Amino acid sequence: MDKVLDAELRQRVVASIGTLLPQVLKRDLSAIPEDIRLFDELGLSSSKTLELLLALEEELGIEVDVDEIDRGDLVSIGAFADFVTQHATPL
Repeated sequence: MDKVLDAELRQRVVASIGTLLPQVLKRDLSAIPEDIRLFDELGLSSSKTLELLLALEEELGIEVDVDEIDRGDLVSIGAFADFVTQHATPL
């Protein structure tokens, strides 16, 4: 993928996370900055992370290879968006 497409996909991923995260966590969230910590500040669990990832795949029409995911990829919305963008394959 070229850098323009990567940037566009990343923007879509971040926007979708902002839409889907309140649904996954089942609570209202005000503005969600990219540096907010998913586990520490939002209380995201492993199962909710998987639920968010599946919802992202469905909404964006992508498949994400999670074989290489580690805790560092889940530290913040920005880090998670980077991981998804780098490991996404269009369906």
